[in-house]
Amino acid sequence: MQVLRRQLPTPEQINIVQRIQNGVSLIRGAAGSGKTSTALTALRATTGATVNQLRNVGALPANVLVLTYYNTLKGYISAVAEEELADYADSVRLFVMTFDKWAFATLGLNEAIPVLAIENDLRMRSMALPRATNFLVDESNYVMGRFLPADLDNYITAQRTGRGGSPQMGAPMRQRLLDEVVKPHMMWKQQSGRRSFHDVALAMIDAVPEVRYDVIIVDEAQDLSANQLRAVMRHAAEDAIITIVTDSAQRIYPLGAPWAEAGLHVTPNRSFRLTRNYRNTRQVAALAASLAQGIPMDDDGSIPDPARCSRDGPVPVLLHGKFSRQLNFVMDRLQQIDTENETVGFLHLKGGGWFDDIRAALDMAGLDYCELQGAAVWPEDGSNIGLCTFHSAKGLEFDHVFVIGLAQSQASYGDQPDDDRYNALRRLLAMGVGRARQTVTLGAKPGEALEVLSIIDPGTIQEIVL
Repeated sequence: MQVLRRQLPTPEQINIVQRIQNGVSLIRGAAGSGKTSTALTALRATTGATVNQLRNVGALPANVLVLTYYNTLKGYISAVAEEELADYADSVRLFVMTFDKWAFATLGLNEAIPVLAIENDLRMRSMALPRATNFLVDESNYVMGRFLPADLDNYITAQRTGRGGSPQMGAPMRQRLLDEVVKPHMMWKQQSGRRSFHDVALAMIDAVPEVRYDVIIVDEAQDLSANQLRAVMRHAAEDAIITIVTDSAQRIYPLGAPWAEAGLHVTPNRSFRLTRNYRNTRQVAALAASLAQGIPMDDDGSIPDPARCSRDGPVPVLLHGKFSRQLNFVMDRLQQIDTENETVGFLHLKGGGWFDDIRAALDMAGLDYCELQGAAVWPEDGSNIGLCTFHSAKGLEFDHVFVIGLAQSQASYGDQPDDDRYNALRRLLAMGVGRARQTVTLGAKPGEALEVLSIIDPGTIQEIVL
């Protein structure tokens, strides 16, 4: 599968890179605007300046940390990061990792996180409260990710950044969540010797840093918790150059908090927004915008804007029919794609066995493909067809995106407008659509279709009944 390659920076990106200096800089922009590319261009410039400074005082090598969202994205951008810093290879120690991998390596941990046991305990404790259990599990994770243990009571009066207004959580209900769910859950973990990802972040905050990082880039920062960001700052050198890349319109997990609260002090002259969309055609951006239209957005979010695109292409397609017919349509479409030179992404809400029929069809057609979700190393085996969950697709891009079998039964984020998870699902789908450079094909079976498909503006999609 082709990887992200180094590209000549645009004038807009150069203007931003030239203004990044010691301290925290924030790069915002919609999907396809080149946020990650800009940050990686800044990586070279800021590392070069840092190497020169450290060389003058005999303090080389420079420690450079690039935190990515998933292993999939790690492999995707590692090639560019290494290429950007090739001239400084002897003077730099480069770390390109996910937050969790970085934290585990730093703390010397190797035990598996008991994710299922942790969630089951939260679910059990949440059942007594008059709110949906899924919502309360999310809310509990939000609280534990945003506040330090000593500051949990601040949740009672804090603005619930990134969580929306529905269902409402008044002060009495927040108090019950703390007293009946969050605090007992934390005590249970301590007594049973279990550790969650929240505890790993807290351990990184408490750790005495053995390595201080001189240059730091945090990609997809909207999906890191405040405590994870505090951990990053804990391990930054005193004069570190820190670049935060974010778009809250693509936030998947409800972990938001004000930057300053997380220890990131961003002044107005260090907050940049990319406005052009270099990835999508106007038609793809219009579909993504339709899916995200009306979602409450903070200043760090950017809805895709077709007017900011410079290319036209085919109108995205929505297939209506049995899954087998959707798959046959897609396989016929693949025969028209130059998969030697163009990339194809099959995305799905869930992974694993949900791709079995697609795998079988690709095998029968003699088409090579690779598994992207959870891949520790980016598969550079020559195959340009990738299978990937929506979550693992964050930050990636493909020439053609296929999302078939969109059934309501597979949605894990709810289906009602007053459900907090409903907007998360809309952001997820809009993000997936926004991975496409040229074409998008969606598919669903009538009567079983994902409810959110009904909000798509008919003018943004071509509907085909199979």
